[in-house]
Amino acid sequence: MAKLDIENISHSYGSKEVIKNLSLTVEEGEVACLLGPSGCGKTTLLRLVAGLTSLQSGRIRLDEMVISEPASGTETPPEERNVGFMFQDYALFPHLDVLHNITFGLNNPSGEKLAEIQRAMIQMDIVELTNAYPHTLSGGQQQRVALLRALAPLPRLLLLDEPFTGLDISLRVQVREDTLRLIKQMGVTTLMVTHDPQEAMYMADHILIMRNGKVEQAGSPREIYQFPATEFTARFVGQTNILQGIVLSTGYDEVMTSIGPVPCLSMRDLEFGTDAFISVRPESFEIDPDGPFVAKICTIRYAGQSTLLEVEIIDEIGKGHRLKMRVHPNLRVDVGEEIRFRIMPDFVTVIEDPLDD
Repeated sequence: MAKLDIENISHSYGSKEVIKNLSLTVEEGEVACLLGPSGCGKTTLLRLVAGLTSLQSGRIRLDEMVISEPASGTETPPEERNVGFMFQDYALFPHLDVLHNITFGLNNPSGEKLAEIQRAMIQMDIVELTNAYPHTLSGGQQQRVALLRALAPLPRLLLLDEPFTGLDISLRVQVREDTLRLIKQMGVTTLMVTHDPQEAMYMADHILIMRNGKVEQAGSPREIYQFPATEFTARFVGQTNILQGIVLSTGYDEVMTSIGPVPCLSMRDLEFGTDAFISVRPESFEIDPDGPFVAKICTIRYAGQSTLLEVEIIDEIGKGHRLKMRVHPNLRVDVGEEIRFRIMPDFVTVIEDPLDD
């Protein structure tokens, strides 16, 4: 296990800067997820850490060992970094069977090491595939082989690039659980790239939201979802309603918005009279016959564990404003029906000015 420190790194492809003065830390034994849209620099960052791409500026350290620093001429070769890398396409060797794919990076593994690998193969449910070749394996089986190959040398750091993208939804859930269980059991520090918010929130101890080559926000899955700092983060990790308003009074934890006063769990120390934008998650709404807000139901979308409603405010204040709310799936309502509701503060937070685009 090792602590990863990335300090003020930048990287460009020609005139296009894909990473911009970025810094982050992954603590020893932690699973951290880089979450962001395609093209934001996630995979480039993994390649820089692995040494597959040369660092142009800044510094990368594993514990106290500097492995990349152009200013001092330090560039440790990939094979000397003791970093495991699992590629998005798995990159298995077609001419090697499963066991030899897994042991490829080992030099004459001992009987004890092979027994250890066999135990891991049993745990990942691929031991019966020992002599099979990659082209005969399913996507989930290939993923498991690639993961064990990356872990076999007992790396100080494991890098995962979109490890579950090619799997169907039901298989993805199972493989994800098996992968996380093995990583945590081994205690290996892990940095994973994904564009799937649900995947990041399930896997990660720590999430780093990336946008345009920078870290937009970092925190635990709960912090990222419950207290997004910007509209980009709020919308990227889930559905939300963005409302504009003004802080009623210091410490009162309520914002006067275009639909009326809304209780807010996090005010970010704004003072009385300050203009504010708030993110209101669909989970923040509660149907209540005595609630202060009145709306008409416009659409109903059943989603199994919940039902998503789009409603339109019919009060004079906020009339015509549409909101998305999530309710219990057993709630019986119809399109066109009028409901009363209240807003609970748990998933309401002040954010920075909304996106211009």
